[in-house]
Amino acid sequence: MWIMSEGSWWSTTESPKGWMSVRDADLFEELLHRMAVRARGARLGVVEWGAGRSTVWYTAFLELLKVPYCWLAIEHDGRYFRSEIAHQLGNRSNATILGGSDGVPRSTRTLLDAGGLVVILFDAGELWPSEVGHELDRTVDLDTYVALPAQLQFDYDLAVVDGRKRRRCLLEAARNVKAGGYAVLHDAWRRHYHCAWDGFQSGRRFGDEWWIGSQAITDFSDVLPWHAFERHVNADPIVLP
Repeated sequence: MWIMSEGSWWSTTESPKGWMSVRDADLFEELLHRMAVRARGARLGVVEWGAGRSTVWYTAFLELLKVPYCWLAIEHDGRYFRSEIAHQLGNRSNATILGGSDGVPRSTRTLLDAGGLVVILFDAGELWPSEVGHELDRTVDLDTYVALPAQLQFDYDLAVVDGRKRRRCLLEAARNVKAGGYAVLHDAWRRHYHCAWDGFQSGRRFGDEWWIGSQAITDFSDVLPWHAFERHVNADPIVLP
């Protein structure tokens, strides 16, 4: 079996599509593509905890494919998003950015029903709970950030967990993702996230740093290519029973 060596281009080069390796960015794009094909023209619902460069790229990718979608992106650091990302959405007629720290506007539900991209920004600031000296960042109240999709009664086929409170967000997705849907976790090599995997019936590492879960019994080969499940970076291979 041919396996690319650790340290090759896909694990060391950052993708322009998002803050992840080239391999991970391309595999996530393939996942979206296959889910869109399977949907057969039905609208694809996505919730993303942790908005950024990938939010811009992958919503544009769905538009390129002419896939109807509703993408709810939730970001804890509103100042970062406004200064670094928001201008990239300036020409998108179906992209709306809203503040969430003072309560989510009543118009949010209407926007979600209409489809497109809806970004909800909270003003919790930079949070680095895993860094020395930032331990108090773990106590910041992000309850609304975590529970927002459920509070909005937003139905989604895919949950992307790549922001703060990842364990809680993953468990939230386990309870609320549509039947037959998926949740993906980035930086899955961090072992303190692994306890949330038990909330899913099926789960598997893929790419360099992704994990995918579902409440269906599946090996995920219908939505990801065979090479997605080869060697991972920063972790020993996980063998499924």
